[in-house]
This record gives sequence, structure tokens and C-alpha cells, in this order.
Amino acid sequence: MQPEGEIRTLSAEEVAPALALEVSAFPPEEAASLRQLQYRQREVGEFFQGNFINGKLVGFICGTRSVADHITQRSMEVHESAGTTICIHSVCVDQAWRRRGIALSLLRHFVEVVRHSRPTARRICLICHLQLLPLYTKAGFTLLGPSTVTHGPDAWYECTMDLN
Repeated sequence: MQPEGEIRTLSAEEVAPALALEVSAFPPEEAASLRQLQYRQREVGEFFQGNFINGKLVGFICGTRSVADHITQRSMEVHESAGTTICIHSVCVDQAWRRRGIALSLLRHFVEVVRHSRPTARRICLICHLQLLPLYTKAGFTLLGPSTVTHGPDAWYECTMDLN
């Protein structure tokens, strides 16, 4: 069941509320900083989408482009505008709104945004912890295996979705 709401691109002014969701969803060593989120919104705003219910941001997803075929440490930090791989960095939902289909809705919307972006993307990649694999496989991603990226103490797993 999908809740009522609107999914749209976040403005620069809406990055601060996104940061609040980020720090509530990730441990400090894994959460993006305000500076990182501002960079992602500024450099590739079309890939910074939020779900708003009654005007309040309840979830967001953001990503950047990479020239690599998979998630790398560099792709976690730098947007490469010519890249054909889209790297999802965050999928966050307010705790009060979790398990209501918002994350899945954001992922499906994001895939459509990516499909219509230029230059044409060939794939979408992300890394996640083991307990979130069911969400990402339900959204159409395939598990590649353990990621080489280290980001905090827990293991990460890379997933991909080919768009060809």
C-alpha cells in the first residue's frame, strides 16, 4: 500500500531536512554530512528526490553518476557527469513512516528518473547491509556480493540493476 504523497526533486533549502533523516537512519560513521548532501543536490539535483506527505519530507533518495561499472570509494565521493553508472548513496525514510512502501516507491520513481536522464545510464548500483537486501531485490536489483567499499564497521553488499 502506497501512502498519499508527492515525490519530487529536493531544492537546496530542503537538504537540511534530508540531513535530519540521514542522521536518524544511519550510524554517525555511515551518515553523509550536510556538505556531502549539499554537493549531491547541487551537482545532480535530478537524482535527489524526496517523498513529501502533507508538505513534510518523510523520505528521500539520492545518487550521483560514476564512470566505474560498480560502487567504488571514489564514486561515493565524486559525481562524474559523463558516467553511465548511477550510484545510489542514500534511501532514508522517517522512522514514523517506515514499512509503508515509501522506500520502494522512492526506488521505483528513481529508476524512472534515471531512465529518462541524459546521458543515458546503463546501470544503477548501490550498497546496503544484509537486512535490507529484500527491499532492494523487490525493487528489481540483483545482489552482486560483498562490496569492496568500507564505510563504518559493518559489511556492505553491492546490488545492481541493468537498464539495457
